[in-house]
Amino acid sequence: MSDSTRHSIQQLDELTINQIAAGEVVERPAQVVKELVENSIDSGCNKIRIEIVNGGFSRISVIDDGHGIPKDELKLAIKRHATSKISSSEDLRTIVTKGFRGEALASIAAVSKMILSSKVRGSEGFSITVDNGLIENIELIGIPPGTKVDVINLFEKIPARLSFQRRPSTENAAIVDIAISLALSESKVGILVEIDDRVVLDCPPCDSMEDRLYDLFGSTSSKLIPIESSENDNNAPGKENWNGWISPPGISRSRSDDIHVIVNGRPVNSGPFLQSIRRGYHTRLMVGRHPIGVFCLNLPTEEVDVNVHPTKREVRLQHSWRVLERLERGIKYTLSKISTQPEFKDLTILEGINIVENDGGDKEDSEEFIPSWAQVSKKEKIQTHFSSIRTSVDRVTPINNNSDLDNFEQKTLPGLDSNPISQSLSSEERKLHRFSLGGESVSPVDEPRSEAAIIPDLPKMNVLSQFSDSYILAEGDGELFIVDQHALHERIRYERLRSSMVNWSPQELINPVHISLGAREISAARSNSERLLDLGIRFTESEGKIFVESVPDVLIGDSGIVDFIHDLLIDISSHPESRGIDTVEKLRDKVAFMKSCRGSVKANQELNLAEMRRLLLDMRTVPNPWACVHGRPTILKLSQNHLDKHFGRHG
Repeated sequence: MSDSTRHSIQQLDELTINQIAAGEVVERPAQVVKELVENSIDSGCNKIRIEIVNGGFSRISVIDDGHGIPKDELKLAIKRHATSKISSSEDLRTIVTKGFRGEALASIAAVSKMILSSKVRGSEGFSITVDNGLIENIELIGIPPGTKVDVINLFEKIPARLSFQRRPSTENAAIVDIAISLALSESKVGILVEIDDRVVLDCPPCDSMEDRLYDLFGSTSSKLIPIESSENDNNAPGKENWNGWISPPGISRSRSDDIHVIVNGRPVNSGPFLQSIRRGYHTRLMVGRHPIGVFCLNLPTEEVDVNVHPTKREVRLQHSWRVLERLERGIKYTLSKISTQPEFKDLTILEGINIVENDGGDKEDSEEFIPSWAQVSKKEKIQTHFSSIRTSVDRVTPINNNSDLDNFEQKTLPGLDSNPISQSLSSEERKLHRFSLGGESVSPVDEPRSEAAIIPDLPKMNVLSQFSDSYILAEGDGELFIVDQHALHERIRYERLRSSMVNWSPQELINPVHISLGAREISAARSNSERLLDLGIRFTESEGKIFVESVPDVLIGDSGIVDFIHDLLIDISSHPESRGIDTVEKLRDKVAFMKSCRGSVKANQELNLAEMRRLLLDMRTVPNPWACVHGRPTILKLSQNHLDKHFGRHG
């Protein structure tokens, strides 16, 4: 309840102003680290050391070897809106530094005891202390060239703010995340993070981005793929350019924490870009999985506004729709060149198909090879599973080397497992598969032949037989191919159906459907009636109500008409420039998925030779034959080389 007594307007004092500003800039200890490290990077340093005690609440120290701050500028540095990065409003359109607001030091000093120490090369070092906004005298200090900022007892004198902070362990994790993002954006700067006297991150200065990726992602970095753009994208309008590295479909995470977006060298929140990334990986990843990626966007500084958020974690793009579409196309084009590998590829002898063969030959051929059956005896282990994951248990009874080996029964092949390599279906996938069980399978030979171009990069495959009425066995070029008949037919039908759904002509409804819309949706419907008609939706208004008289053919008989129109109007009102494309694409995906599932051949279904041959022929006409619509592999191979090694034919 508001106070009825009138209070006079008054100018706030500087300390109160700084503490209010600190509420925007200094949200938590991790944000303090971000601001201080960005200042260090802007100072032209080569190395940065970050020391954290008790999650940053007790002490944060950031030390760099940059240019330093002269004595006569120390007091100015801790004032609000004092900076060396810009000098006028015109400079805001051409910002290339990490910081530019000039608020960080003043805001930090308002809610902690901050000691700012600095030394310019060729002069003496000086320090100044600010205790929760109270400035003390400048003192002479002995330090190496560069700057050191100590933040002590953060929020100690603001109990209300401190009570809303998270646990020190949570802040430690957030600080490491920020250090990783900044390390990715500045590979030439070394960053070391020490938490409670323990080094948790050490990234030395690097000349190449590949070295920095290895520092942060370990051996996984060698499997990341550089983002490429098609020739059409390179010649498309716009000066924006995407580059970076993404993981192949066989490498994924349960969360999107390993997706990093860098805009003109500035790490930003990946949230606005995740939808385009998901579209780029569409049907190449299993549901609920996320890729690893470092996405670097370079574009003219006048086409991006970095002055939209106090913490500078968000930016506004002048041509956002064009930039996001280019990102999606770049991911799709890059992934179109690689196959879907098993989730545990390092632990399996089964492989996905490689489009580009390795000219360097098989490295293992030049090395002395010990067959797996010999390795079992040598390592005192016994294989107990028919497995793609090498699973073994300690031997209980040793095998007598002098015993009759003919009496020793090898029940399984080492290196194979009964456990699946892919995760179980999600609840949504199970629901869709239950839907598919009700339909009759369509024989591949009864479907029309595709007019799409043949993909020449697929290896030649001659059908041998069918295994367990679920897998097609084929051979070619000294390799055995194992094809999941249901997954492959599902992918073929999905691509064919989706590309055919281009006709959105309206189909009249016998009984118009009444839809209750909110104010935003009604406004979007009225102002976008022509766009809705392009999508086959015609409506009339009567007494403030909306009556839908026609819908696109793909929605005839669908109980989701009302939900689709709601989603479409919300999409249009939220993103007018998209004109509802997101919702339309989702509808195309849903319908194509349902029909492809329902009509595809099933597991445990016997196929004749002609049907198996037709499936492998149609496989060459779809742009993405490597995975089913859930992101699981459609085909794996077992090379003759592996078999020869196992049976001891090498050597």
